Amino acid sequence: MSSTTKTAGDQTTSSAVVIFVNRRRFEVKLGVTGAGIAALLGVPAENAVVEIEAGEGAPTELVLDAPVTLAPGQQFLVTRQYVM
Repeated sequence: MSSTTKTAGDQTTSSAVVIFVNRRRFEVKLGVTGAGIAALLGVPAENAVVEIEAGEGAPTELVLDAPVTLAPGQQFLVTRQYVM
């Protein structure tokens, strides 16, 4: 069985941060985009909705082509706009 931890990109782990996407743990490089976060789950950018969970408030939708400011342990939700 493979681990759910993945590294996005060619960066070393010293420049990576651990985040949670749909409750799964991932290790990603700093400066990853919303599309990059969706790709961790195999969801194409043209079909993805990526939201950042912000405490007690409603999740905030991210721009897919912009870098995301990351903090360790941050949680994201990736859904599809439509299912085929």
